Amino acid sequence: MEERAVVEALSSEGGVWGGFVDDTHLVCYGMIFLACAVVCSVAIGMVFKHAGRQGLDRTALLTVNYAAAVGVAVAIMALGGREVEQGLTLSGTLLGLGIGTGVVLIAGFFVLAWATDVAGMSLAIGVMRVSVVIPFLASWGIWNEVPTLAQGVGMVLAMGAFFLLAHQRSAPEPVPASTASAAGPTTTAPSISSTIDWHAAGVLALTFCSGGAVDVSMKAFEEGFGAENSRVLFLLMAFGVAFLVGAVIVLRRGLREGTWPTAPTVVWGVLLGVINYGSLEFLLRAIEALPGPFVFPANNIAIMVFAALIGVTLWGERLSRPNRIGLGLACLALVLLGL
Repeated sequence: MEERAVVEALSSEGGVWGGFVDDTHLVCYGMIFLACAVVCSVAIGMVFKHAGRQGLDRTALLTVNYAAAVGVAVAIMALGGREVEQGLTLSGTLLGLGIGTGVVLIAGFFVLAWATDVAGMSLAIGVMRVSVVIPFLASWGIWNEVPTLAQGVGMVLAMGAFFLLAHQRSAPEPVPASTASAAGPTTTAPSISSTIDWHAAGVLALTFCSGGAVDVSMKAFEEGFGAENSRVLFLLMAFGVAFLVGAVIVLRRGLREGTWPTAPTVVWGVLLGVINYGSLEFLLRAIEALPGPFVFPANNIAIMVFAALIGVTLWGERLSRPNRIGLGLACLALVLLGL
């Protein structure tokens, strides 16, 4: 998921710092936590890539992931590592928002894992990161938060980056020798639209929309309920809903088809849950030590760059020229959106 809206909501819940000798120590610790947040976020993509190659059940993987993430969060709160200063007063609207957020969370993670399979880790994570433009547009259109000139330019660049990142060319279909010889030199080159992998582009579009939807959900909570309700408890409720949605699907399929999560799926799901929560916790601690306008762009840009490097070097993914330009535009857009 996109961490910015979640971390901004949680950052006002209560600090975790006991005090440092001077600002230098604070900055050093902040940079260490930021690096850990980047590592965790990139590791999420690597787990999805590995799970796809091993044929692990995505739904079961994500269900275990949310169970583990909730378990880690509860354990940290019980040990005093995260303060909860407010309760959660459930109303029909707030409960509906929590359920909707939970559904969007697991659906977004499912689509991200799917995109990692069909388009590669580099492009899937890149598209997820530029989806931050959606909550900016929602804040402008729904809550009348007018963006600055730099943010306006950043939104335009982010949309351009998305189209370039989603530009996937399909493998050319083999032409029978008899057809090729009969066509001779008059054979025309295929059109651009016929060579685009529309399946991969569609999955990346879903990734873009689902990533933005999570941020909009958290923004809706912050605007409508954040002043009187705990951000931490709301996020735990959303994580719990995401787990229940996945658990119902896994249980139903198991009873009908006899297909149950395998041991590797459970192990990787637990690891994914720990990493998932770690990415949020480390980023939250970084934002408590460093300025937000630096942390958020630096986090997103570092994740995109390292994901691309790992995808190309470790997994053998290929980035076309439009994809590379899109990554560059995305980095510039994220800097402008943070101003």
